Amino acid sequence: METARQTALMEQPEIVELFRVLEGNGLKKEQKEVESLVKYLDGMESQFGQVLEELRDVKEQLSQIQDGGVKASVLRIAEQAQGKVQEVGGQFYTVRKNLIQSAKSVLQTFKEKGKDALQKAVSAMKIPSVLARIQEKLHGAMESMNRQADKMEVLSGELHAAGGHIKNVGRIFRGKEREKVEPQATDRGITAKIRKSFLTISGRLSSMEQTTGNVRKRLEQFVQKEDKKPSVKGELKN
Repeated sequence: METARQTALMEQPEIVELFRVLEGNGLKKEQKEVESLVKYLDGMESQFGQVLEELRDVKEQLSQIQDGGVKASVLRIAEQAQGKVQEVGGQFYTVRKNLIQSAKSVLQTFKEKGKDALQKAVSAMKIPSVLARIQEKLHGAMESMNRQADKMEVLSGELHAAGGHIKNVGRIFRGKEREKVEPQATDRGITAKIRKSFLTISGRLSSMEQTTGNVRKRLEQFVQKEDKKPSVKGELKN
C-alpha cells in the first residue's frame, strides 16, 4: 500500500485560516480541539509510513519462498494483515479529508452567521469521537497482526517438521536410523522473518494506539476544564 507524502495539515490554507479565526474570536477551547487533531494527524503520518515499510519488507521476503504451496499459504496470511493496515490507512485518509472540508464549512458558517455559529460548528466536528474511532481501528489492526504472527509461527513449525519427516523417509530407504526433528529456531527461515515483521508492525500499531489514547484523554480533560469555567455572558447576567 503506497502513499505519497502529503502536505502537512498545519500548512493547509483552510486550516491556517481556521486557526486565525478561532484565535481572533477568543475561542480557546475550539482552537485547542482542532489543533490537537491536526498535530496528531501530522505526527501519525511518519509512524504509519514505518508500518507500510514493514509491509513492503514482507512482500520482498515472500518473493524468496520457492515452494508454491507454502508461498500461497503465507500470501493468504500476509493479505489478511495488509487488509487491516489498509483499513487504518483509509481511516486516516478519511479523517484528514473530512477535516479540511469541515474547516471550509466552518469558515463559511462564520462568515454567514458569526461567532456563536462558529463555536457550534467546531463542536459538531466531534473531535474526541473521531480520535476514539481511530483508536478502535488501530487496536483491531494490532490484534489482527498478532493473530497473523501466531499463524506464521504454526506454519513455520509445520514446515520444519514436514522437512524433517521427508528427510527421515530417505534415511529409512537407505537403511539408516531416523534423525530426531528438533523444533525450528524462531530466528531462522523466511517464515520466521515474516513473523518478526508482523510482530514489529503490531508493536508500531500498539504505540500509535497508545498515542491516540493519550491525545484523546488530554483533550477531553482540557475540554471538561474549559466547560466548567463561567462564561462571560453568564457573568454579565449575574
